[in-house]
Amino acid sequence: MSREAPGTPPEIPGLVYRQPLGSGGYADVFLYEQQQPRMPVAVKVLKREGLTPAILRQFVEEANTMAQLADHPYIVQVFRSEQLADGGAYLVMKYYPPPNLATRAKRERLGVEEVLRTGIQLASAVETAHRAGIVHRDIKPANVLVSQYGAPGLTDFGIAGRAVGQEEHDEDVGVSVPWSPPEVLYGQSNGDARSDVYSLAATLWHLLVGRSPFEQPGGDNSAYALMPRIRATPVPQTGRADVPLSLERLLGHAMAKKPDARPQTAIDLARGLQAIEQEQRFARTPIVVLDESGHTTVADSRPTRAAAEQPDPERTSVRAPKVASAQPYTPAPSSRPATDATVDDGPQPATISGGALFAGVGVLVLVLVGALVWALGLRDGDGSTEASTPAPSASVPSGVGGPVVDIPDPPAIDGRPVAGGVAFTWQYAGVRKGDFYRMRIATSEAEVANAEVTTVRTLPHTVTARAGDQVCAQVAVARTAGATSAYSRIKCVTGG
Repeated sequence: MSREAPGTPPEIPGLVYRQPLGSGGYADVFLYEQQQPRMPVAVKVLKREGLTPAILRQFVEEANTMAQLADHPYIVQVFRSEQLADGGAYLVMKYYPPPNLATRAKRERLGVEEVLRTGIQLASAVETAHRAGIVHRDIKPANVLVSQYGAPGLTDFGIAGRAVGQEEHDEDVGVSVPWSPPEVLYGQSNGDARSDVYSLAATLWHLLVGRSPFEQPGGDNSAYALMPRIRATPVPQTGRADVPLSLERLLGHAMAKKPDARPQTAIDLARGLQAIEQEQRFARTPIVVLDESGHTTVADSRPTRAAAEQPDPERTSVRAPKVASAQPYTPAPSSRPATDATVDDGPQPATISGGALFAGVGVLVLVLVGALVWALGLRDGDGSTEASTPAPSASVPSGVGGPVVDIPDPPAIDGRPVAGGVAFTWQYAGVRKGDFYRMRIATSEAEVANAEVTTVRTLPHTVTARAGDQVCAQVAVARTAGATSAYSRIKCVTGG
């Protein structure tokens, strides 16, 4: 909420006004004390100035939406909502003391462990909303409150709506630009599960850095300046030495420009965050979701090795009492490997026996042989280079209960003029056999983000162009299992 002066708090039976909490575009929020039982509550009150039937209807829908999801531990609970005699309305909610996460992020950089935990908890709330057919549409740090026990509470479902089909995107929806995905900002979508995934990832990036991903310190950060950056500029790194590469990759993946290139559900994102917790040896945060019977599941369950080996025909559904658990994680090269999905949360003392020493020598030999095979097989028969062998890479699951999918690193693209066009090439860590590439090519940098995607399987890739004409391109690495890297930076070259 902003700092503009709030209006007059209404008289509400059973509640005693205490103080203002904040004010926004169409509503004020006040602290009241409920008398029976005695406890503080937050009351959101519609402003009378500029009140329209559409705003009132939206306010009622917000109350109904939050009430429908009120049992979730990470969604702010609504107690009641009523209309006033003068045509206004108010909403009585659970009180969360300040500061919200936006204010905290201004004051301090949150630790990686806390951001991972918060991300999993919020993804639990978002997944539950999605399973109820509700898209939030306005996930951002200011809409995440924090209870006195440190638990986040997602609030402000004011522009939330039912998931709609592509043909129904004619409804005008307000957005918070810095955390919104390109398809929403440019009117290609009113928002869906994947746009909420983007906004949640942008929120976590903000918590790590203290600003939204595409803000430029000291630069023009108006909505009109931010929108082209959000559409075309690759997601920047956080710049923090303590943020693992796997988290940088996951946030970049979740903020991909194209919705199809992101984790497709909030629970996919949550599982990726859980895998990073496991990699970093942090305490495991459970994913709490709404089950098929409409109850929130809170019991933690860790699959045993035997259970993990048995196929589960209903793996994609979450049944009470159950909490989704982390999938096996393939760590980045700098990470300490975990043996399986049920590895203990804390580090274990290292013990080396004679047998282990010989086993280690055997593993080293296998690694050297594998490296030789990779070197010999990197070039195919026609002389063009194609991606070839496995390498360690950060990974997140591709779907609920599905296999772990490696997310490739964003490639570094380069280009040079050649006769009749421009030849582009690129490099990236962890090339794998079967990798292919998605290129976007245009005549200017601003047009690349909206260019048609071309599938490329070998490199260098030559784009036909007349001498003196500019060719701009960016490329992403794609894998047959479905994972796609974030796009590279845009490279512009003048044709030869």
